[in-house]
Amino acid sequence: MSFNRSGTGNDYKSYGTRPQPGLGDWIKMLLKEVWLMLAIFSIIAILGIAFAMTMQKKYTAEARLSVLVGDEYIYMSNAGANATGEGATPKQEQIVQSEIEVLTSAPVATRTVQAIGLEKLFPPKADDKSEKTLDPEAKFNTGVEKLRREFGASSTPNTTVIHLYMSNKDPQMAALSLNKMIDEYLVYRRQVLFENRTPGFQEQKDEFSKQLDVVDGQINAFLKANGVSDYEAERTALQTLLANTRQELLSTTTKLYESEGRYSSSSSTYSQIPSEIRLSFETDNSKKRLELQQQLSDLLTRYTDNAQPVVEMKKRIAALDGVINSDDGRRAGVIRTGPNPVKDSLATDKARNQAEVQAMRERRDILAQQVSQIEARAMALAAVRPQYEDLLRRKAVLEDQVKQFSNREATARAQIELAQTSSDNIRIIERAVVPTRGKSMKKIALIGSVLFAAFTALLAGILRALLRNNAPAPRSVARNLGLPVLATVAR
Repeated sequence: MSFNRSGTGNDYKSYGTRPQPGLGDWIKMLLKEVWLMLAIFSIIAILGIAFAMTMQKKYTAEARLSVLVGDEYIYMSNAGANATGEGATPKQEQIVQSEIEVLTSAPVATRTVQAIGLEKLFPPKADDKSEKTLDPEAKFNTGVEKLRREFGASSTPNTTVIHLYMSNKDPQMAALSLNKMIDEYLVYRRQVLFENRTPGFQEQKDEFSKQLDVVDGQINAFLKANGVSDYEAERTALQTLLANTRQELLSTTTKLYESEGRYSSSSSTYSQIPSEIRLSFETDNSKKRLELQQQLSDLLTRYTDNAQPVVEMKKRIAALDGVINSDDGRRAGVIRTGPNPVKDSLATDKARNQAEVQAMRERRDILAQQVSQIEARAMALAAVRPQYEDLLRRKAVLEDQVKQFSNREATARAQIELAQTSSDNIRIIERAVVPTRGKSMKKIALIGSVLFAAFTALLAGILRALLRNNAPAPRSVARNLGLPVLATVAR
């Protein structure tokens, strides 16, 4: 039915309002477009089903790695063992994420494709003309990108385990490629994470060795200029010699004072002693007394002390002693005189003491001169001691640097050699085995293509129905215009 106030047909645009169809109207409108919808649905569904049928089953191989903290993640400063931050390590999550980045990097995939072979890894299709037109480099790059899409790596938070998986149409190739990628990853990570710092350490060690040779030359020139072969030994010897010489000088001075005292005493005594003395005094009474004394001795051999002959002899001797000791007895007799032996002995002592004093004075002067010379030498060495100690400090620093860089060079060389043979912080928990179950997206693609075709056909039908400008049903006209429908005429 159509109703037009202006007599221009079934166009509702002139009334300023568009019909608002209900659910029944929409059904009728879509039924009118059913052929269009079927055509669109059929075309899209057939194309989707055809694409889904070309999809093949893929097999996914899995493997697991455990990542621990290794030497490559321990910070080692090039400046020295006591540098700031020496020995610091990143967090475990950061280490795991770094290893995942290395695993999924393009160089690892490139090495894997080169090791297995592009033709073996992804056999070309006989009817695929697009691949035949590509140059070898483009084919290889395409294969690398395809391998990276088929490969995946993930980790669980707060764990050290990395889960790896590789998909391929061939189950054996899936396991082979994943294991080969693990092997290439272990080799490549050593090149990336283990920096060969041995040449740098060796170059720095050689530079410090050259500086050390220069300082050694300066030390030798210093020793030669100061006339010593060993500065510390020379300085210590001078200090010991100076102390001993001073002690000897003090002892010599003391002995000199003693010698001078003895010389002065012997000189004073010598001047007081007479040159001649009485040697002996002889008288007849003296001779007689000797004879009586001898007779007394003979009597004592035959008699006791109380015997009469002995007593008489003792009286005679006593009487003779009285005569000898009287003034007259002293003057009666012969007196002998001669040189005084005491004065001669004192003269000898005086000469000896004088010579000793002279020797001690000369020894004191020599020792005093030696002390002065040794002090001057010691002061000269003490004056250049700061220069010598500065050279020694520079030498000690350079020797320490040479030692440190020698140790670091040896450590770096050992790390590189060990890293070339093993990765002790990467543990392969599980290598890939040939998967027995494959997964295919065929069912999902079929369902998806049918649903997409139905949705697209429905949208096309709704759009086509909205583009029509006539009313879908008489009641729609009455509801939108507010006028009763008296009759309908079929066109």
